[in-house]
Amino acid sequence: MKDKNNINELINTKANEEKIENNISPKVSIIVPIYNVEKYLRQCLDSIVNQTLKDIEIILVDDGSTDSCPSICDEYASKDKRIIVIHKENKGLGAAYNTGLDIAKGEYIGFVESDDWIESNMYEELYNKAVESGSDLVKCMFYKYNSKAKKKSIPYKQRRADFELDKCTKDSAFKINECKKLLIYHSSIWASLYKKDFVSNLRFQESKGASYQDFPFMMEALMLAKSISAVKKRLYHYRLEECNQASMNKTDKSLFKMIEQCEYSKQRLISLGVFDDIKEEFYSHAISPLFRFYYRIQDDLKPLFFDNLVKFFKDFHKENMTYKYLQEYEKHFLSCILSNDFSKTLIYEYAVDRVKNHLSYKIGKAIINADTFFKRMILPLKVSSIILTHKMDRFIFKAICRANPALKLPAIDGYADFYKALQLKKTNTYKLGQFFLKNPWRLYLGLGYKKTMKSECKQ
Repeated sequence: MKDKNNINELINTKANEEKIENNISPKVSIIVPIYNVEKYLRQCLDSIVNQTLKDIEIILVDDGSTDSCPSICDEYASKDKRIIVIHKENKGLGAAYNTGLDIAKGEYIGFVESDDWIESNMYEELYNKAVESGSDLVKCMFYKYNSKAKKKSIPYKQRRADFELDKCTKDSAFKINECKKLLIYHSSIWASLYKKDFVSNLRFQESKGASYQDFPFMMEALMLAKSISAVKKRLYHYRLEECNQASMNKTDKSLFKMIEQCEYSKQRLISLGVFDDIKEEFYSHAISPLFRFYYRIQDDLKPLFFDNLVKFFKDFHKENMTYKYLQEYEKHFLSCILSNDFSKTLIYEYAVDRVKNHLSYKIGKAIINADTFFKRMILPLKVSSIILTHKMDRFIFKAICRANPALKLPAIDGYADFYKALQLKKTNTYKLGQFFLKNPWRLYLGLGYKKTMKSECKQ
């Protein structure tokens, strides 16, 4: 049976290569924009070339990478005739996507980000659903992945609730006005398949840097699609690691581009005559990243960023909104913008205090403060006391919350100083506490104490 499967796969691959050589349209064109992701690129490309749907075209757009990505692309292209490589000057994600769209020949178009990877049956599942339903756009669900998390791949969560596509859609094809909630969740343009005749009329905004260019594209695609379908499976792995995401690392004026993309998208939807129908969903989607970017940007740029937000929301009519999609911290932030009160945005802070109350931080602080021989001798006792007190406090707090659920604290990302809190978790104090919580024997036996102090603080 195995030999028979291998023979069938060889026949299918050979037939596919002949189709490409004869310029016959493949079933799916997969566009992969690439820029300096050598650490993850092979995993991404392996997941694409090993798709169960063999009749595909793979377009790799090397957007001026300065690492080994260009040579990796060429290596894969030399082994697989389905792969087309384009090396170009760096012009940003939107331009890379457009470059791929310009040459794609497939009946359908898919996008994969070069630091992500996909399930082996993703495009077979999406293609079959697209053909069966005749939809312009087919969406699937996805995982988010963080290599540093205890559970590395988990179903994507947004707004502190599981967003599952099957809870928002029907089995049959539908239009966006039947499922407007799709507009407020992650754009996830890559967890989708688009009919080429439909998507060829759409373009990405082009600018260098991370500028949230998927937001206007997906808004327009969802609004213009005559029919949408869903595959109720998680088929895509979306990598969420700070060190890897350009938009997560930026603190300078590049974050202003987010406001530009929101404004561009709004004007496009107004010109199409559809904005009034989905303005609540539009603003609910926009406010979440704008909130995050505002509190991530350098403090000296906050006033200017805030002024731009005031301009963006100048035609926002609060009496026509229900605010049903917004969290409390987002409502507070929006209220500050609408009242043009910059000062109030700076008082909604508690994330740093909560991180300082983490057990890792408390233990790390105790370790760093043990700067004399005597303090080091009694350190195990002190740490034991900290752990016991912390557990008792947690037990009491949970009991109080069970008695009065209204007292439950919001998620830490809902505070204005959330990104300052993230930086605190990267300090030597926090890292030392984490290390000794995982390796308590080192602390209690006194083994490798000084060496650990030095190695952990260097990281």
